[in-house]
Amino acid sequence: MKIGIDVSRANNLQKTGVEWYAFYLLQNLKKIIPEDMEVVLYTRENLQGELAVLPKNWKQKVLKWPPKIFWTQIRLSLEMLFHKPDILFIPAHVCPLIHPKKTVMTVHDIAALRFPDSYNWLEEWYSLASVRFALKNISKIITPSQFTKDELTSLQVRDFDNNKVHVVYHGFNNLYKNKFSREEKDIVLNKYKIATNFLLSISRLEYKKNTVGIIKSFELLKSKKEYENLQLVLVGKPGHGFAQVEEAIKNSLYKKDIILPGWVEEKDLPVILSAAQVFVFPSLYEGFGLPILQAMSAGVPVVTSKFSSLPEVGGEACVYVDSENYADLAKEVERFLKDKDFSQEKVNLGLERSKNFSWEKCAIETWEILKNA
Repeated sequence: MKIGIDVSRANNLQKTGVEWYAFYLLQNLKKIIPEDMEVVLYTRENLQGELAVLPKNWKQKVLKWPPKIFWTQIRLSLEMLFHKPDILFIPAHVCPLIHPKKTVMTVHDIAALRFPDSYNWLEEWYSLASVRFALKNISKIITPSQFTKDELTSLQVRDFDNNKVHVVYHGFNNLYKNKFSREEKDIVLNKYKIATNFLLSISRLEYKKNTVGIIKSFELLKSKKEYENLQLVLVGKPGHGFAQVEEAIKNSLYKKDIILPGWVEEKDLPVILSAAQVFVFPSLYEGFGLPILQAMSAGVPVVTSKFSSLPEVGGEACVYVDSENYADLAKEVERFLKDKDFSQEKVNLGLERSKNFSWEKCAIETWEILKNA
């Protein structure tokens, strides 16, 4: 049997959430797909780093395509037309128009439906049209949460069979469970000009992630003298609405204490996270919410949004707020800063909760779906 996998997103160097999902899932699938299966990885360029280390029954196939657009719908479709695998898996992008009958795709969210202003018109149309096409035409769909599975009914696709949608939770990098020494923490914090007393958020810096709301809540805390040494660290690349984030920082009385390291290497992120006082993630919409899982596994208390998939992932381990109630967000962050017993209680719950998630488990469940596509 021949299994084809689109790894174009997993091969990006500066990975974010969905791309990390594809990368870690593939690394774990390498360990469990039997050797008598042929696995072909479709990519735009040669595989890089650990992704390029393949079992003997795996190979890459570089599908060169000089235009920067329509690689999936033209180049990958042509590959499906002339060299079709028995099963095609799309973990982090959209399904090509031409595809095998047995095709499986992960739909991470339908944020374009809920927040159309966070996309240009082509991105919005393409994102939603691709999901609708997949719901009607491919054999299996994977979602990272029950929330996202339920959201798919909002697309109102006629004759859509909800039974072909399977929930498979994400995992997290085990580095987040490491206990780093003070010296290790200081080296990494100094590298990014971060002090030892800080709040942390990890996401794209944009409207949908409520970055401005985090800044507003931070300002409420900083207005109190006892938090004059507190920093806010916003890790991530600019997204849609970054102009408003820049404006909020520019106009803030506390802009010198708002740190923007940009995209951070995966080896450094667990160290920074482990040193944070509180992880703040009041996102307006998430298909899963990987950063709160990373924070829980690192033993850091979490304040997050009570909306979308986040309560499903965090369970009783997180404190939930209305994303747009800045005063409430600031109050719950302050509760963690002041009440060490409460903070430790939530940390313990988070450490226990994180044991339910792993990339190994994600890969095993995904492989079962692929086998039965």
